[in-house]
Amino acid sequence: MEMLKSSASPTSQTLNSSRIVAELWFSDGTIIVENGESMFKLYSGLLARKSSVFRDMLTFPQPDGDGGVQTVRLYDSTEALTAFFKAIFDPEFFEPPPSKTDLDTIGNILRLSTKYNTQYLRKRALLHIETTYPSLLTAWNRRDADRTIPAIVYSPFAVLPLVREFELSWALPAVLYCLCSHSVSQILDGVYWCEQPISINAEDQKRILVGRAELVHLQNNLSLACLRQPSYPDCISSSECTERRRKWLNVVSGWDIADPLDCLIENMDNALKMDLCLGCFTQLKSNYYEEAQMEIWDQLPRIFGLSPWADLLALKEEAMSFEW
Repeated sequence: MEMLKSSASPTSQTLNSSRIVAELWFSDGTIIVENGESMFKLYSGLLARKSSVFRDMLTFPQPDGDGGVQTVRLYDSTEALTAFFKAIFDPEFFEPPPSKTDLDTIGNILRLSTKYNTQYLRKRALLHIETTYPSLLTAWNRRDADRTIPAIVYSPFAVLPLVREFELSWALPAVLYCLCSHSVSQILDGVYWCEQPISINAEDQKRILVGRAELVHLQNNLSLACLRQPSYPDCISSSECTERRRKWLNVVSGWDIADPLDCLIENMDNALKMDLCLGCFTQLKSNYYEEAQMEIWDQLPRIFGLSPWADLLALKEEAMSFEW
């Protein structure tokens, strides 16, 4: 545990108000936590109840600080400690889904809740990631409505290091899939996130580029097969529907967007609904598109060189139920 028992603990004379995090400085608090640049005055009993690591830490005598209050020094960033402590002491700050949050908050809380064994916060962080990078197709199709993380363009670049750091293998297919929708140069050169450069390691770059090529190929084949289906028996304008399908074949053949799970909805659904008769459109969507989407989803782990869905989902279940 990164903890320092220091004889130079802050006292009422040495307290620097510029170091105090006001929203986490309780005048009747029973412990001071500091990291060299910021200070928090908190309730040791609640910390011990929520974190087994703090509980064990506080069984040892700590140096006295302001007014005889125990002092503990940690080496985590102020940003991470602020998010973590706010999640503990302000119940409304980091609620489970469907409450909204952001990726930086999730990352800070996931990191410290894992480090200090605060199980309920770790699970909340995992649930928030699941709303945007799900492990089930049904959840993928609801993610625009259910997501608790803002839809910021480079989010997949920022979430990939978290997924790798904490071995959230079940989220990898969705994260790598989302990265495939970005340009090759962005995948290779990286992007900026919160004004800081962020890049992808060489192994994941290979997974993404190989997967991207296969997804484009698979997408075009499935789309072409879909549009080549004959008119359905209840079609009310067979010749017109056939001609409109031919027009869409030319459009689809030029696609270079690696997004087969959504492209049929975003690029074809609305347009085909207007172009085809209701009978053809309804049959095409129910009989073909849903099966094609399921086939793509089932293949995602293989496309990215990962373990099968069954193994990934078992790891997810274990992580969600694990008692530290």
